[in-house]
Amino acid sequence: MKKVILTALILTLAITVAWANEITLSPDSDSHAVVTGDNPGVVPVPPKGEHNGEETLSWDDGEMDDTWQDIFSRAVQFTAPVDCHAIEGQVYLESDGVLFVPYFFAIYDDNGGVPGKRIGGTISTGGGIVGWDNIDIIPVGVTLMEGEVFYGVVVKNNSDSPVLCADTTESIHGHFYQDPSQFDWTFDETANFMLRVVVDDDMNGPFTENPNPAPGDSGLHGDTTVTFEIHDETHEVKSNSIIVVIGGKDVTDDCSIAKISVTGDYIVSFTPEKDFFPGDIYVYWYAEDELGNGDEDSWYFTVDDFSDDSNTEDTTWGVIKDKF
Repeated sequence: MKKVILTALILTLAITVAWANEITLSPDSDSHAVVTGDNPGVVPVPPKGEHNGEETLSWDDGEMDDTWQDIFSRAVQFTAPVDCHAIEGQVYLESDGVLFVPYFFAIYDDNGGVPGKRIGGTISTGGGIVGWDNIDIIPVGVTLMEGEVFYGVVVKNNSDSPVLCADTTESIHGHFYQDPSQFDWTFDETANFMLRVVVDDDMNGPFTENPNPAPGDSGLHGDTTVTFEIHDETHEVKSNSIIVVIGGKDVTDDCSIAKISVTGDYIVSFTPEKDFFPGDIYVYWYAEDELGNGDEDSWYFTVDDFSDDSNTEDTTWGVIKDKF
């Protein structure tokens, strides 16, 4: 009798798994995600793919084949093709179920083959469009290393059950889903959830142009005004990231920092309140672009004398000159 019951239970389980075509994952001793059930195996690792500047990472072919009203969070696994930044998420929206209400798009790290810790995310309203909803994640600041496995995730928002879209025909890789009340992720191999992540391989920070006084200049008076430009090849410089140190003193708050182009370049200007003391005056700055790539530069010029109207004070020991 026990054998009959056990056999029936196994058959029921097998039929359920075959009907749902879903696989539950668990990490093995090497922290690889493995399929548990009748068909053990390793979840396929996404290819790195070709990469030219900006790159859209995807598992779908761009054609929507199916939709469903969803109560789960959904995740798609990707591999960073190079050192890069995640700059945009893309979720496909269907005409009869546009996400009029906000949903949460996020990037998760990898935890043995399943989504692990959330490393950045942002709310999207769906935009009321049909097709790809593009979500700007540059402000989130997600940096990825070459070969790093990560996940794009649409997180269920409170009681909202958005209509999601899937590609069920070509290059089937599958995706993960998670019941809001559960912590475990389940692998669904029936379709590719239509979610994409755009990455940018720009890892270079800003640079200097047109420093004045020029590096190594000498014979200058102590009232010299320092100016220089900060540029970035492809992205806007973040003005609030700029730090300026001159003569060993942080003078950022005393500088004029003005935007000089629509692409986000800046000119920095500093005039000392009191003369620079004669000698080598070092200029240092640090800045980041909008992706969070930081860089710095430094140089020096030489002050040989005070200006004619420099601040002085007569004393019984002679003339004391104010030092910057």
